[in-house]
This record gives sequence, C-alpha cells and structure tokens, in this order.
Amino acid sequence: MRYATGAVLVAGLLGCAVLLIGIGQVDALGSPNFAGRVTGMLFMAAGGIQGLAAFAALDHVGKREWPYSGVVLLAAVVISLAANSFFLLLWFEESEYGTPLLPAFVALWLWSLWAAWYLFREKVWQGIPHPKGFAIGFLVTTSLTAANLAHTSWFQPSVAGVTIESSAKFGKAYVQGDDIYLPVTLTVKNTGSTPTYVLGSVYWLMGQRIRPSRPDWLGRGWERDLEAADDVDIYTDRPLNTLVRTGEIIGAGTYVNPGRQFTDQKLIRLPRSAPFDALKTDTKILTLRKDQARIPFGLRLNGFSWASAEGAQKCDEPPCPSLVSYVGEIEHGSNVINATRKQRFLLSAWMMEADGNNSDISAGVRPRREVAAVNSEWRSLSSYGIEQIKGGGDVILFHPLTSIPSGTGPK
Repeated sequence: MRYATGAVLVAGLLGCAVLLIGIGQVDALGSPNFAGRVTGMLFMAAGGIQGLAAFAALDHVGKREWPYSGVVLLAAVVISLAANSFFLLLWFEESEYGTPLLPAFVALWLWSLWAAWYLFREKVWQGIPHPKGFAIGFLVTTSLTAANLAHTSWFQPSVAGVTIESSAKFGKAYVQGDDIYLPVTLTVKNTGSTPTYVLGSVYWLMGQRIRPSRPDWLGRGWERDLEAADDVDIYTDRPLNTLVRTGEIIGAGTYVNPGRQFTDQKLIRLPRSAPFDALKTDTKILTLRKDQARIPFGLRLNGFSWASAEGAQKCDEPPCPSLVSYVGEIEHGSNVINATRKQRFLLSAWMMEADGNNSDISAGVRPRREVAAVNSEWRSLSSYGIEQIKGGGDVILFHPLTSIPSGTGPK
C-alpha cells in the first residue's frame, strides 16, 4: 500500500514538474523583457522542486534515510496546490472549456488536495529539523515570490505607457497649370523604451469649408456643439469637411523598436478651383506593446468585405463600410495566461465609409477568424494592451495656394 501511495505521489509530482517547466520556459527563454524572464524562471524553479520532490517521495515511503525528504515533499505539494489553484483562477476569468491544459489543471489540483491530506495525516512536519524555522522561511520566500510575480506580470506592464507618435505635416506647395501640388510628410516614431506593434494606421487630408454661424446660436444652439464635443464659435458653424485623400501610413503589423522612425511622403494634387477655405491633416494609429502581447507570425491579409458575402453583413446599421481586413495569431505577453486560454486571433481592419467621405481603423481580439473586425471587444483590447492613439496634424489656408504663380514647381 505504501509503494502504491508512493507511485501516486511520484506521478503527480512529475506531472506538475512537466507542467510548470513547460509553461515557464516560454517566458524564461523568449520574453522580450527582464520581468517576464524572471517570472518564467520562477516557474521553472518551482518545477525543479517538483522533480526533486519525486525522489524525496521514494525515500519518504521507503526507508526514510534522508532527513529532509519530508521538507522537500511538503514544500512541493504546497507549491503544486498554490500553482494549480492560480491556474484555475486565471482560467475562471474566461471559463473556456476548450482550453487544452484545463484537464491537467483540474487533475493536478485534485491530486494536490489529496497529497496535502496524505501528508497532514502522516504528520510529515514532525520529522523536519527546526520546523519553526522552516515554516517561517517558507512563508517569507513564498510571499516574496508571489509579490514579485504579481509586480512583474501585472503591475509593471499596466503602468508603463506607450510612447509612440504619428504626425502629418504639409510641405511647400507649387503650381503647374491649373493644378496645385502639395507635399505631405507622414511620420511614425517610437519615442519610448518599449518595442511596439502598429496594428493599423490611417491619415486623412480633408478640405474644409467654413460656414457662417447658425441663426439659432444665441438661442442656446451652442449646447449642441458642447454635446458633440465641438468648439463653440459665435461667428462660424462647424466646418463642412470633404475627404480629399486617405490611406495607411505604414503596413498593418509593422514592428517599431524604441527610437525607430518611419517616414513617408505623399504628393497631393488639387485643382485651383477646389471649393475649400482650408486643408487639414490628421493621423491615428492602433498600437500593441510587445511586452504585453506577441504576434509570432505577423499579420497577413485576410480579405475584403466586398468580396465576401459573410463579411459584407457584419455591421449594425447598413449601409456597411468597405473593409480591408488583416489577421494573425496573438499570444499574451505572459505564457501563464496563454496556458489558461484558447487560441486567440487578432483582427485589424482599414475601413472606408459607404459614402466615401471618411475612413478609419479598428482592431479586435477574438477566438475565431472573421473578415470584418468591427465592434471590437474592448475588454479584450485592454487586457492585451491595445491602444488607440490620435496623432498630430496640420492646417493651412487654401486661398494663398491658389495665388502661387504657375510654373514655380519642379520640371
């Protein structure tokens, strides 16, 4: 009976060792930051204790020649119970029954309860040299390890902000014939210390017509401006914007290291007779910090909404926008969380409104592929560290451009 009990103890300890080392080695060897590597090493060290305890279990159910076999065995069972309880709590946040490692978590958690009951019945602490010192040391070490794990895995990533910028600036215009040529410089730069993916980017060049103020402005019509988060102006109404040009700044899924800058120039052609009072540029990007998530195989083109009957239906209020969709597998920055979740897919989209007068970008993290990445799951976005950042723009008056002498540009 003792040998049968020993076999069950050894099997559980070895199973827990394989689980902890398998989960921890991904972060220990491949995490992009020091905190993640420390976390991975802690799990690998816990797995090593399980392996050592498997030999201690053989001694404990046998001749008990090693006085510390009970110490190691007790520590390993406590670690196993804590680790598998932790895994199940993380799993419970999403409660996805298709998670591959869920049966292992449940089986090892039940085994840990049985092993703890067995060791309590055996009163293994009676054979531990200096039991009070062991208990105090174990509690202090466990508490410090848990605090370090929480700090490196959750606190540090949540307080470190993304510092990546985008901008669009007008250059010097020139005129040839009846056409105005206006250069625009687009820039994306990582000014921080965290490697970052750009999941999507968009720039707009809008022609603006300034309209006089509404006659009801003095009759508290300005309240509608405040409700729409617009400027309150006594002399002019909100400008009438016409989309002149739009597109992506850099490709979806581009990886931007700290200090790296991407620059592109666009040449905009406008007729002198264009009915604008001003020209305005704006930019926006969607970012994903590599220390919070990874896209191991990058983003690839997933499809076009107008080429898919299914994708064309995926909006709340028709007419639906036209979408260019990208998809890629996404992994959380902590492999501990990956182990408690099903496979996730990151979907990014560049979209054009049905009337052709506005474009935008969106992203979503989902357990399946879709052509349209609209109506994002914001809870998933925040947990993966995806942020939407409005960039810098520029404004110039249009009338002075029409006064530039013809033929002043390059030949």
